[in-house]
Amino acid sequence: MSERFIRYSRYFKHIHILVDTLLLNLSFLVAFNIRFANEGKYLADNGDYLRLLLFFNIVWLLLLYISKPYNKTRIESNLISGVFASSLMVVFLHGFIISSFWVVFKAYFYSREHLILTYFLFVALLLVWKILFVSFLKYYRLKGYNSRNVLIVGNGQLADELNVFFKKHPELGYKLHNLPTSVALKNKENATLISEYSEQHEIHEIYCCLPQMSPEIVQQIIAYGEEYKVKIKLISDFRGFISKGVDLEYLDYIPVLNISKSSIEDVKSKIIKRTFDIGFSLCVLIIGLPIYLIVGLITKLTSEGPMFYSQERIGRWGKPFKIYKFRSMYINAEAQGPKLCKDFDPRVTPWGRFMRKTRLDEIPQFYNVLIGNMSVVGPRPERQHFIDQIVELAPHYRKLHTVKPGITSIGQIMFGYAENVEQMVKRLRYDILYLNNISVGFDMKLVALTLKVMVQGKGK
Repeated sequence: MSERFIRYSRYFKHIHILVDTLLLNLSFLVAFNIRFANEGKYLADNGDYLRLLLFFNIVWLLLLYISKPYNKTRIESNLISGVFASSLMVVFLHGFIISSFWVVFKAYFYSREHLILTYFLFVALLLVWKILFVSFLKYYRLKGYNSRNVLIVGNGQLADELNVFFKKHPELGYKLHNLPTSVALKNKENATLISEYSEQHEIHEIYCCLPQMSPEIVQQIIAYGEEYKVKIKLISDFRGFISKGVDLEYLDYIPVLNISKSSIEDVKSKIIKRTFDIGFSLCVLIIGLPIYLIVGLITKLTSEGPMFYSQERIGRWGKPFKIYKFRSMYINAEAQGPKLCKDFDPRVTPWGRFMRKTRLDEIPQFYNVLIGNMSVVGPRPERQHFIDQIVELAPHYRKLHTVKPGITSIGQIMFGYAENVEQMVKRLRYDILYLNNISVGFDMKLVALTLKVMVQGKGK
């Protein structure tokens, strides 16, 4: 059975190590030739720079061994941001060590221009290489190669959302399998049926939706996975228990979910987050001012109505405020009552459709951030009309009101705009996660992912 688990994924790490190291050496060589082109120097005849190149490689390989930047999950390896960011961190560490060596040993005879140019070329080549690798990997998996058979055990909302996720991302190379509905997941004898099904269909990963399964079945599936090297992943749903964040603690060997932890926002984190919000918003509004004037002018000229549009939304602690956007709809678009925007919505102007896809219509919300109604990153604010409907289906939605709403959020990036209340409830699962992950570093990552959505025009 072990042969069926031989996958080319195991070689990806070695490919990255080899290519990245070659690119480092190539960057060093090209930078040397550019810097000393007019001086008639050759790297092969320069002992000092040959020793520096050797030191470059030793430090680089040691950093790779220590930091293990290529140990990525299957999903992370399919993201340019995932594979490039980890390599970039190693480059920064490498540059820091080389610079420290240069200062400590007073090796000032080495050219600073050569070092700077080396790292500039290295980062540029790394970016191109990672883009090509991820693009090829997606294409390779879409063609059916390097695939994994995945078995989802369980029914209900969790199983449905897993099915939707895997079907939505065929580039990950997962082939879905579901047990026949006749298999009773509370009957421990059926664990044998699950094992036999996995053997028959050569399953590589089993996702167990815990609310649907008895502990005996779960234990037998885990034992099966350990014996035959099948990855077992347990999925549970803590959405109904999350308040202002949770902690996982242990009493001896017993895991306990602590839902009574202290507030997620202490004074220090509030100050840091607010400073980031103000600084980032000012930069966006000042640097992009000429573009925004053009966007506003086009908005005004392409359809009747004002340049800006304001609407009441619900903010932190349930306090209403006015949110500002570039107008993307025709005037009186909601004469018949509040409605969520859908694909090809006739209420949206042609120019408004472009703004929504690129998120340009939301730029004025940075003014809301400056005056303190919103944050750059946080759960999207909704209207009271829709909040009342959401709370009927998901009362824990109110927990989002413990933080400031944001221009962008995990839900916006991972799920996108919702077209009905049911989709708003599904998106809630992502926004709830933000409550336990608030930090400037995490906000910056979400901002970077938002920029990717804007460039790709994947908004609605």
